[in-house]
Amino acid sequence: MAKTRSSGLLQLAAVASVLSACHWAFVGPSSNTNRLTPRTLRRGGGESVPTGLVWPSPEAEEKLREVDGIKLYPTHAWKDDMVPILDSSMKLEDKPVIIGVAADSGCGKSTFLRRILGALGTEVKPGHTAIGDMMTVICLDDYHTNDRAGRKATGLTALDARENDFDLMGVQIEALKQGKAVYKPIYNHDTGNKDPPELIEPNKVMVFEGLHPIYDEKARSQLDLAIYIDIVNDVKFAWKVQRDVEERGWTEEQVREDIEKRLPDFSQYVDPQKANADVVLRRTAQVEGYEPSDQGLPFLKVKLIQKKDGKFPKMTLKKDLELSGSKPGATLKMYDDDWFGSAVTVVEMDGEIDMDNMEEQLKEIESNMEGLGAKKDGELTEAMVGLKSSPGSQNGTGLLQTVIAMKVREIYEKITGKEA
Repeated sequence: MAKTRSSGLLQLAAVASVLSACHWAFVGPSSNTNRLTPRTLRRGGGESVPTGLVWPSPEAEEKLREVDGIKLYPTHAWKDDMVPILDSSMKLEDKPVIIGVAADSGCGKSTFLRRILGALGTEVKPGHTAIGDMMTVICLDDYHTNDRAGRKATGLTALDARENDFDLMGVQIEALKQGKAVYKPIYNHDTGNKDPPELIEPNKVMVFEGLHPIYDEKARSQLDLAIYIDIVNDVKFAWKVQRDVEERGWTEEQVREDIEKRLPDFSQYVDPQKANADVVLRRTAQVEGYEPSDQGLPFLKVKLIQKKDGKFPKMTLKKDLELSGSKPGATLKMYDDDWFGSAVTVVEMDGEIDMDNMEEQLKEIESNMEGLGAKKDGELTEAMVGLKSSPGSQNGTGLLQTVIAMKVREIYEKITGKEA
C-alpha cells in the first residue's frame, strides 16, 4: 500500500509542478465525448525580455502612467497603445460567472479544475491562460508587481501583499464581470520576467486561481463563489519531500527549510482567506506523528466545510457510512461546526476507498448524498471512475472536489438560468 501511495504522490507532484507554473497542459476530461471546440482569444503582447525595473524605485516612478484612475506600473511591461480595460468584441447573453480558487502552490488545483471542466462538459485550450468556449482560467501570479529579479531586489516574496497589484486585479475582475475586455499582465514562470500584457475577453465562466483571489475586498466582492483549498503543513511537507527529493535532489531538511521560509508570509497573506471562503476543501493527515520519508503519502482525512446560508449550495449525507475492503478503509460522516465565527456544515471522508471495488463503493456513497445537484443517477460515480488515475481519486480529495465541481455548475445554471 505504501508503494501505491508513493506512486500516486509522484503523479500529484508532476501535476502540481505544471500548475504552479500556470502552464495548462490539459484540454478537459478524456471521458467527455461531447466536447466543444475551443476558441483562442489570447493575444500576447510580445517576447519575454526583462523590464529592468523595480517597483518602487525612482526609475519606475518616472515611467508610471495612469488611465481612468488606474495606475499602470511599468514593471508590467505595458506597451504604449495598451489600456487596462476596453470594450469587448464578445457579446455574452449573461454576465460571466466568477469563481475564485485560493491555495498555495502544489495543492492539487489542476486536477480540481479538470473536474470542473468535466461537470461543465467543456474544455480549454492549453496556453499561458487556458481558454475555451465556456471557461477561462486566469492565474493570479500574473498580477505580481515585480518580476523575479525585482522581488530579489525588494527582498519580498510573491506571497506578500506588497508584491501584488490588487488594485489592477480588482478593477479587471470587475470589468470582466461587466462584459468588458482587459489587457491582463503576464508573469512568465519560465524566464521570471513580466511579459507584455495579453488581451482577455469575458467568458461564460471565469476562474481566478492562485494565492490571493479572496484576499482583496474589491476582487472578493466580484466572486460568485470563493473556494479555498486547505492543506495542513505536515501533509504539505510529506508531498513536497516526495516531489523535491525525487525531482530536484533536495534533502528533507532543505524542503523543510523552504516551507518554513515561506510560512510567515503564507500565514499572514494566504491562509487567512479561508475565513472568507464560501467552501473549504481541507486535507489533514489521518494519523499524526507519521514519518513521511518512511511511509510516503499519509492517509488523509478530507473535509468539505460549507458555510450555512452561504453562496455554496449545501450537500449533506443521509447517514454516516463505513466502507471496507481496503486498508485503512473509509468512513464518511457529517456534523455542524464553527469556522472562524461562521456556522458551517462539514462532510468528512476519513481514509480511502477500495480501488478494486471503486464503482460499487462510489455508488453507495452517491446514493447517500442529498442536494448533490446531479443531472442523472450515478453522475458523480461516472465522473470519478473517468478520472480514476488522477491524484486523490482514492480518498476524499477526488470525491469532494467532484462535489464542488458539480456545485459550480449548479451556481452557473442558477445565475444564468441556462443549462451547462
